[in-house]
Amino acid sequence: MARAGRPRNFDRDEAITKAMHLFWEKGYEPTSLAELKAHLGNLSSASFYAAFGSKQQLFEECLAKYMASCGELNQLLEDTAVSARSAMYAMLKQTIELQIDSHTPKGCMAVLAGLNCDDDNQAICKVAEQARQQTRQALVRCVQRGVDQQELSATTDVLSFAMVFDSFLKGLSIAIRDGATLATLTQALDFIMTIWDCHACRCD
Repeated sequence: MARAGRPRNFDRDEAITKAMHLFWEKGYEPTSLAELKAHLGNLSSASFYAAFGSKQQLFEECLAKYMASCGELNQLLEDTAVSARSAMYAMLKQTIELQIDSHTPKGCMAVLAGLNCDDDNQAICKVAEQARQQTRQALVRCVQRGVDQQELSATTDVLSFAMVFDSFLKGLSIAIRDGATLATLTQALDFIMTIWDCHACRCD
């Protein structure tokens, strides 16, 4: 019997997107190599390794693609054309809308796909952690800008303040997987922004 190889019209970019959605939905370890090969067009093992190198390399490429698209929301935090508060609100609101979109898996791939790996896959945990760290650092910079521009009190503990919003951001993935609605999450966002307002600079 002839061995199944790469489909004649194999589109690598499309395959990366399909694999990204699979990892995003199920996580790294629950997604088997056999499932990946089948999902990407019944690739043979030889074709899979030739195209992607390994399951780990494929995951890393998928996560990079995710961060280059969904992760672009972090750039909203750097928008100096608006206030730091407005940038924070816009980023969180658009994140909610994206993570709850019915056209993609729910939640955040960087939060959900690389957790609880066994000892053999700690490199995956590290890669996912680095992706999450990118967002955390962007949040810190946004809060620091709020302090520097006197939107927030000079006594604001920037790291702790950013951690509050980072924790909310990561918690969205679980809430959305548990069925939270757009209306509920938007109300929660409006509430958490009152924390920002409570620390607003009262400069006369």
